[in-house]
Amino acid sequence: MNRLDEKIQTHFGDVAINRTLVEKVGLKERVIPSFVVDWLVSRYSNGTSIDIESINKFVERHLPDKNQAEQLKNKLYREGKVRLIDAVKVEVDLGKGRYKGLIPSLGISNAQVEPKVVDEYPALLNGNVWGRVELVYRIDEETSRGEVWMNGFHLMQTGEIDLDYFIEQRSHFTLEEWVDLLLQTIGYNPIPFKFDQKLYMLLRLVPIVEARVNLMELGPKGSGKSYVYSNLSRYVWLLSGGVVTRAQMFYNMKDRREGIIAFFDTVVLDEVQTIRFTDPGEIIGALKGYLESGEFRVMGHRGTSEASFVILANIKIGADGNPSNEVVLLDLPEFLRETAFVDRFHGIIPSWKLDRITKEAITVHGYALRTDYFYEVLHQLRFKSGYGDYVKKRLVGSGDLRDIRAVERISTGLLKLLFPDVITNNELPKEVFEKFCVDYGKELRQLVRKQLALLDSEYKDKIAEVGVK
Repeated sequence: MNRLDEKIQTHFGDVAINRTLVEKVGLKERVIPSFVVDWLVSRYSNGTSIDIESINKFVERHLPDKNQAEQLKNKLYREGKVRLIDAVKVEVDLGKGRYKGLIPSLGISNAQVEPKVVDEYPALLNGNVWGRVELVYRIDEETSRGEVWMNGFHLMQTGEIDLDYFIEQRSHFTLEEWVDLLLQTIGYNPIPFKFDQKLYMLLRLVPIVEARVNLMELGPKGSGKSYVYSNLSRYVWLLSGGVVTRAQMFYNMKDRREGIIAFFDTVVLDEVQTIRFTDPGEIIGALKGYLESGEFRVMGHRGTSEASFVILANIKIGADGNPSNEVVLLDLPEFLRETAFVDRFHGIIPSWKLDRITKEAITVHGYALRTDYFYEVLHQLRFKSGYGDYVKKRLVGSGDLRDIRAVERISTGLLKLLFPDVITNNELPKEVFEKFCVDYGKELRQLVRKQLALLDSEYKDKIAEVGVK
């Protein structure tokens, strides 16, 4: 056990997990988020050994693959009830006046859903949500037909967390150790990466830990742009390709129900070149208003949200490892290149500066924080006061207000990630704050500013003056 492993075990104990044990379980080939795997492993291990037989039995009973689906359906038919873990979605069937549940692992697309389930977990209406599902089988007395009912649902989540304790433990780690701990926790092996690359990777967490941060990440295929968002947190909604409607994103007038923007900490559009907006002008117009103010209007409905917004896209890379086109936004659909829309993004993460993700890069050995614990930490840090005030008091700037706000928000997110204890000890040297928080905020916003200037000569090619006092 190396020094970092010892520190993680010593200071995080019950919420630490041995990633070497996770590798032994062999669930990586299954399409299961990391927070579900960690939740499972933590219940059948003691830190140094793992009861793989018990895990296999649990998986067979509650996490079926396609080969086991018929066995579970048979159990449901014979015994009348099953409990399983799955990514569940609920749709509204207006024609029949009911809710319809989709249970992917069993191939069930029309389960009846108790209204109380939707009342308690409205996010089920907006996308697949991982949780423990209770299904019952009933015979309808009028039709004599068998029906599957979704009778109960519970989110996959850790217990109550002590955020102050997490914050206090930061002082026991060097910056390099802390960065490696965060990377191991989100599923990366830090060894193959340079330190600046590690920080670019952690920038992906900024929209999760800080409210209303709008980022684009542009880079070649295989640079791991969506890996964090698809594996880390139940508070993140990710769409990879497909169709996006105004009703889905903002507000459904027929159902009088707000869309995904109101229910998640972060909304991510992955492989944006393959995403189609049903009415691009209308949706981009609504997005421009939302990205600017956090408010959206649909007909007579006015809604607000604190959700961050992220766009991920592949771009062409030349032999030198840099973008082939100076105007990197040319690789995006035309309706996403409108300068008034682009200007509302706080930064561009340049993942062309990262190496392609290899098996070694996502094979973590040693200790990390449990993913289900860590996503709750990030969620609670969004609402922890003090960090924004710290940044605003130390930043000085003049010029374009959007530039200054962008640097503030990215710097605040990095401060929460890298130096969460700053609000209790207030001992962060000026040069450290500037180098690891503010400079990255300036770099990401400068990339946006450069693209704006290339697209429209009306825009200056340099961001506002921002410094640290």
